[in-house]
Amino acid sequence: MAIKDRFIKKEEFSKLLFNMLDGMDTHDLSMWLKSKTDDEWVVAPRDFVEMTVLFFEAKAEEMRNPLLAITPEDGVNEMLEDFKTIKKYL
Repeated sequence: MAIKDRFIKKEEFSKLLFNMLDGMDTHDLSMWLKSKTDDEWVVAPRDFVEMTVLFFEAKAEEMRNPLLAITPEDGVNEMLEDFKTIKKYL
């Protein structure tokens, strides 16, 4: 999968600024960006991205060595709850 840049016209940013005079939260910004990029881009917290990479690295290591399986004591339940929380951005 290749990540391609998207171009958003400055008029779209002007509309955004005009409609959000008091500011906006990151969820609204994510939904706006998603709508302007045909659902290809979203705003996600950096911690979530890092956690996702660590999760997949751990799963890959587990597949290499099944004896390293993650247990609930390792924080998996908290990680899964964080994934549920972040779904609203996707």
